[in-house]
Amino acid sequence: MRICVIGAGIAGTLLAWRLRSYPAVEVDLVTGVPGPDATAASGGGVRGFETHPEQRRLAVESLAELFETPGLLDQAGYTETGSTYLMTGYDGLEDAVAEVEHVHPGSTELVDGSTLRRLGWHGLPDGTVGVLEKRAGFIRPDQLRALVIDQLARSENSRVVTGPVLGLVPHPDGSVTCRTPSGSDRYDAVVVAAGPWTPGLLTGNALPADQYRTKAIQVAVHRVAGALPTMFVDETSDLYGRPTADGGLLLGVDTHRWSVPPGSSAPLHDLTAQAVRLAGERLPHLRLSVTAHTVTNADCYADPPVLTLWSVLGSTHRLFTFTGGSGGSVKTALAASRTAANTLLGTGKNTRTTTSRTENKRMTIMEPGTRRSTPTTSLTRYHTIGIGAGPSNLSLAALYKNVTTEKLALFDSRPVAGWHTPLLYPGVRMQTGWMKDLVSLVDPRHELTFLNYLVTSGRLYALINSQFDSLPRIEYERYLAWATERLGVVNFSSRVDSIAITGDGFEVSVDGTPVAVSEHLVLGLGTRPVWPDYVRNLPSGRAFIADELGVRMPDLEPHKADPVAVVGGGQTGLECVLRLLGSGFTDIRWLGRNQWFRSIDDSPMANELYRPSHIEFLQGLNRSKRREMIVDSRYSGDAITPGGLRALYQGNYDGLLTLGRFPVTLLPGRDVLSSELLADGMLRLNCSTTVTPEHHDVRHVVVAAGREHVQAPFSDDLRERIDYDDDGEMLVEPDYSVRWKGMNGHRIYSFNASRYSHGLTNAGLTQLPVRAAIVLNSMFDREIYPISDELCAVQW
Repeated sequence: MRICVIGAGIAGTLLAWRLRSYPAVEVDLVTGVPGPDATAASGGGVRGFETHPEQRRLAVESLAELFETPGLLDQAGYTETGSTYLMTGYDGLEDAVAEVEHVHPGSTELVDGSTLRRLGWHGLPDGTVGVLEKRAGFIRPDQLRALVIDQLARSENSRVVTGPVLGLVPHPDGSVTCRTPSGSDRYDAVVVAAGPWTPGLLTGNALPADQYRTKAIQVAVHRVAGALPTMFVDETSDLYGRPTADGGLLLGVDTHRWSVPPGSSAPLHDLTAQAVRLAGERLPHLRLSVTAHTVTNADCYADPPVLTLWSVLGSTHRLFTFTGGSGGSVKTALAASRTAANTLLGTGKNTRTTTSRTENKRMTIMEPGTRRSTPTTSLTRYHTIGIGAGPSNLSLAALYKNVTTEKLALFDSRPVAGWHTPLLYPGVRMQTGWMKDLVSLVDPRHELTFLNYLVTSGRLYALINSQFDSLPRIEYERYLAWATERLGVVNFSSRVDSIAITGDGFEVSVDGTPVAVSEHLVLGLGTRPVWPDYVRNLPSGRAFIADELGVRMPDLEPHKADPVAVVGGGQTGLECVLRLLGSGFTDIRWLGRNQWFRSIDDSPMANELYRPSHIEFLQGLNRSKRREMIVDSRYSGDAITPGGLRALYQGNYDGLLTLGRFPVTLLPGRDVLSSELLADGMLRLNCSTTVTPEHHDVRHVVVAAGREHVQAPFSDDLRERIDYDDDGEMLVEPDYSVRWKGMNGHRIYSFNASRYSHGLTNAGLTQLPVRAAIVLNSMFDREIYPISDELCAVQW
């Protein structure tokens, strides 16, 4: 079982430490954003008494474990100071004190105001009482955290991943993918213990975070003349403090400042002055001198204020938070982490009753790799099944959910939501505008618009102010993941290997086992990279497709000065060149078959080709004329973004200024015909040109030679019923339905595989909702979504 804990504060590290001790459990601790945090800023106070009953239980048990484990006591750097808790008396207070005394006999006492005055307290409101504890003090949470992280890093079944979290993607089966700078991993459970970063991390991934609030905390350490008090909390004035190891006094007062950003901020000088003034009123014998230093930070609060697991998406998902609630997680982290670990694993080892916020307190997690059994006599029945969960089928599912209560399911072989994920390098930009999302062109009020994604994830103003000419492609992938989660219809890790037609409809099999049946079928299979024959004989570690460049980069790093070839003159080839150039490679050969590296025509006239009116016009032409027009206009979409070429030329010129030569050599008009491995270990690419054959000797070859359509896994019987054209492609009607024999009311629709019948919009993103709307209108035999495109100045 794999579990990821996000956040290297005291709560997160102790939870990972607990989980590591269980057999058959692997734990990754993701440290998160570097810099000061609440653990480093904490005063480290530990005591048994708390006014909240669940906080009190956890604090008492944490203190007990600390005292019963000498090694832990030393590691935590425990210093005993005693504790004084001042408050207005309330019903049940005596029982609360008795709970602490029962676990720590002779330690706890309830006293009245006169006793408090004898102990040096003054100016207390009438009715103030105090809880005194002998066995209380402070630990060094930062020291304990560092020791635990070191243990986790050296353990065989745990790993420490340094850096922030770039993405969280929950899946329908309850598992969660966590994306970090080092890669993406899928876990059986993910726990966000990121303190004040928790709300932002959730909202940034379009996850609910309304129940969390951040609050500023500030303490200052003062030099003191005379006797020091015990550790104390004064609820009557919001003042708190404790002695320090070097004889100073740490003082703080409740800031009452909410919704502050995480990380350190400028000190609030008036707050320090307020704490000094209150300390002078309550403890007039104190003689405070200079302020040694001030610590300001933020922490995460929730209601109820208890450090516990909280299910983010309900009991069917295994994504949780583990927050301090009151900001005082140091006092409760030992017991709370044990409770949380047992709850996560369903071990039943807790002997106490917990008030965990987790909706499913004793969930049972399936072992990785197991599959829920499907009854062979009663397959799940859907109205529509989509093969593939790329943008085309997601657009269909989005519009579908708003117009019918019929059931739809998408099956996808990938383990998580994504879109050309291996090619999503920083700096890669989209070729379409943000308004051309999954739904806006036909239903701009839909909840899954890109604009709603920006608003609900808190990204709107940041993106607007960044003034991108073209949207980052990583942002579009995150939008798709956000929409996927909200749709809740995708079955990931489900490679469909057979589609058959039966008397009940289309029967879909995954890994050889029938899993579902449907009235209608929609194919959104997408493409896969082409692996040309001319490089098949080269070593796989030296010649590889563009999709593998990211994972191959560590192997390429020692050879930055050696020549490397990128074969393929399209957008993917350019992105690979930019990735290599940005990583410091100094001899990059970019080879393309065409006579120049063509950029996209993004003029107003070229964009007329991507309108419903032009698609309709194409349908009225004969097949040969339609194909001729589509081929003639292909560079309005099948080409390179001008901004990308500009970035290459500018980066290449910067390299010239540094190296005295261009680090990238552009080689258009080269058609690679063959390759060979030379005796010196170099790879030779043999090319034809317009003048004379030539060859290029390089250390590595990155192949970006285009993509090809993935064929549907039809059974032999169903394949024989499909009508194909002269090129061997399925015949696709204007409504994207496939022509086939024996339909009997069951329809097949196909996206992305009708280029020469529907034009350039067939496989692109520009008309996603329009295509989906046409399919829905056809599927339900009525005009659900009107497709109107009448204000067109062009007469085709």
